[in-house]
Amino acid sequence: MGLYYRMTELFSVSLWSLVRLRVRPREVMRQFYAAGNGSVLFVSVTMAFIGMIGVYQLASTMARVLPEYSTLGGAVLQGLTRELGPVMAGLLLATRVGTGMAAELGSMKVTDQLEAMKLSGVEPIELLVLPRLIAATAAGVALAILGTAIAYFVGMFVAWFGFSVLPDTYLSLRFVREGDLIVGITKSLVFGFTVPLISCACGFEADEGSEGVGRATTRAVVISSFAVILLDAIISYIGEVLV
Repeated sequence: MGLYYRMTELFSVSLWSLVRLRVRPREVMRQFYAAGNGSVLFVSVTMAFIGMIGVYQLASTMARVLPEYSTLGGAVLQGLTRELGPVMAGLLLATRVGTGMAAELGSMKVTDQLEAMKLSGVEPIELLVLPRLIAATAAGVALAILGTAIAYFVGMFVAWFGFSVLPDTYLSLRFVREGDLIVGITKSLVFGFTVPLISCACGFEADEGSEGVGRATTRAVVISSFAVILLDAIISYIGEVLV
């Protein structure tokens, strides 16, 4: 329960600071660069392989059932937009960015730097957490869009050279609806906000010593990854009902 109360505190104080426009744009940009630009290569390579494997498996199944590939590109794009793109971006954000946030804030906690900020009249949540929440939320959306595009176009080459599916046939938007875009962007925003919130809370809850920082980092990636999967199921269900 301590982590839940810590997350509530971080969220409420960050929201109040945002309402009062106590945001440091330079720190937000620095965190966006660390979370977004620092993850581009990681996300690109991972999503490229996912696109290759996904298209190959789907095309192989279609070849055994009915060797007709006119719906291949549309089906792949819908799956990437609604599901795989946002979820994989969220999981990669948790493993790369979330762990870094938990470790950094955990180290500051065990070395009493957070208490020193409070004694100096500086609110640690406003200075450390709010910029990370804003930056990671924006980075989550950007990485999801980038990953979806890379997986889709890499899959196009697999379909072209492996199954003789021409790009004109593959590049189809016939299955992608406005609701798919709404669900995909919603997931990206929620994942991008939830991962840093959990990770920062784990860092603030770190115990004394380096072992405590290690436990906080492990806790952050495990809980963040689980939260991404759970929220994905919830948003997918709501999206099917409402969108």
